[in-house]
Amino acid sequence: MRPGSRAALRARFAVVALLSAAAGIAPKPVAAQEAEELVDQAAERLAQARSHGLFLLAPRSFGRAERSLSEARGRLESGAPASEVEAAARDAFAALAESEATATTTRPVLSDVLAARAGAVAAEAPDAAPREWEEAEELAVDLGRRAEKGELEDVPERSARAVDAYREAEVQAVRTVVLGPTEEMRRAAAELDARKRAPATLARADTLLAAAEAVIRERPDDVARAAELAEEAGRRYRHASLLAALADSLDRNRVPAEEVLLRHEARLAMIAAELDYEPDFSAGPDSVAARTVEAARSLQADRRALRDDVAARSAEIERLDAEVDRLDARLAEVEQREAAVAAELRERERRERRLREVEAIFAPEEAEVLATPDRITVRLFGLTFPSGSAEIEPENFSLLTKLERVVREFPEGRITIEGHTDSVGNDDVNQALSQRRAIAVRDWLLQSVALSADRVTAVGRGESRPIAPNDSAAGRERNRRIEVVIDVPTD
Repeated sequence: MRPGSRAALRARFAVVALLSAAAGIAPKPVAAQEAEELVDQAAERLAQARSHGLFLLAPRSFGRAERSLSEARGRLESGAPASEVEAAARDAFAALAESEATATTTRPVLSDVLAARAGAVAAEAPDAAPREWEEAEELAVDLGRRAEKGELEDVPERSARAVDAYREAEVQAVRTVVLGPTEEMRRAAAELDARKRAPATLARADTLLAAAEAVIRERPDDVARAAELAEEAGRRYRHASLLAALADSLDRNRVPAEEVLLRHEARLAMIAAELDYEPDFSAGPDSVAARTVEAARSLQADRRALRDDVAARSAEIERLDAEVDRLDARLAEVEQREAAVAAELRERERRERRLREVEAIFAPEEAEVLATPDRITVRLFGLTFPSGSAEIEPENFSLLTKLERVVREFPEGRITIEGHTDSVGNDDVNQALSQRRAIAVRDWLLQSVALSADRVTAVGRGESRPIAPNDSAAGRERNRRIEVVIDVPTD
């Protein structure tokens, strides 16, 4: 059987079991392998339910589920018919469903107990404080059983007792884990009669141990502080043991007092050698110790001075690093500005070159080229029309061909064809004539150059924009013109 089909089969039998518990509908007979899978699924569901505390929230129905599961397993192992195995597993599912339903009612009642139990579990109370843990579990199960039956009269009192029991289990567990090694050292010191032979050291160790116990009892979650105190107490107990052992040796005359003092002087001599001076014990060890302390203090002062110097140098390095970063930022800004200026110069040179190229296309009598950063204007003085006409004559074809070259130089530009007249004649007639002539040039460009029609506009200006006085023939000739304005994007 494939894993996927097996999982689907388990799910199907779980649903069938729950429905049959609720409605009394008997499922169809199952094969032995399917019954075994159903038992496994029931076991898995019960394990999950136990981890969620259902054995506390609904002990009676959860106990029935466990007994039914045990019966299903027994039938399976004894080779009973698959239908009997399935029936026992179905009973387990039904009891489990009942316990889950009951838990929704009892959980609020036992919420404080469950929280205290979680704290005890986190402190490893089941292993570290088994006696206290079992007592707390018995109280919690009894409370859950009463809540399950609806006997809620003395729930607050019983809940408080269970909470206290779990907290005691938590405290004892933390105490065992944190203080256990230290108490072993305390017992070892006691066996060496440290109370008599090293009383001051032992008393200090006892004070530290009592402080650790107080932390555990008052703030069991502050394990780090308790462990710190216990560790220091352990060091004091080891010291007391060493002192007691040495005192015992002196009492029993196993080690002469002179040897003990010489050992002490030898250790001072080792320290003096590391501090670069020769000790003189003729005046007693106190003078050597005093000089040793003085030398150590001098070294500490030198060390502090070096540390301060290093800190000052580090601060200076940081300042210089900041200055370098600032200069780098300024350099980058300057480089960026230089790049922008260079780009602008290149663009200006490119435009000037293009302008020169455009100017070179026309002879002076044919056109005048004007330029701004974003506009090229070509005044076609050489493009002439018969009086009152907008027809382009063949003699103008070569000039318009040159205009085509200019337009192709600026493929990104928008083009405006402007027609202009002199002031002779009627204003409206001149306006209409200039419009027709502008349209004629626009149509020529659209037919000759691949341009989008929406890029080219024809405008008639009439006599409104003269560039020379109209009181002379030469001035009127300059005013009769076509201007091609190309707007060039600057981006």
